[in-house]
Amino acid sequence: MPRYEDLDAFKACQELTLAMYPVAEGFEERDPELSVQLWSAALCASSKLARGTGYRNRKMFAACVDRTLSALSEMCYLLNMASGLNLISKEDHQRLESLRGRAVFYTMKLIFELAGGDEPSP
Repeated sequence: MPRYEDLDAFKACQELTLAMYPVAEGFEERDPELSVQLWSAALCASSKLARGTGYRNRKMFAACVDRTLSALSEMCYLLNMASGLNLISKEDHQRLESLRGRAVFYTMKLIFELAGGDEPSP
């Protein structure tokens, strides 16, 4: 398995996670539950890729990549809720959604590589 740090999907998820933290922290007092859920989904997206590369089993790695995609999907809903409740600015929402879309792209690319039987490339 590749090192997680070499995966484009991880790099995109990590960038999103780092961008998400100050935004989620910014509305923590007004809606602590939503803030925690958003932060957890962001952290999960990155950490599942890191976990997956630790497995020597391709199926287990693929399952972790699938969980990353699930966390990114959950993040979309949570961002929409935070925006709809005016907890985050439109600009932050657009910026985070753009980063999320990039993370989805690279995660889907990795899923297709795994399904095709090729070794995941960085």
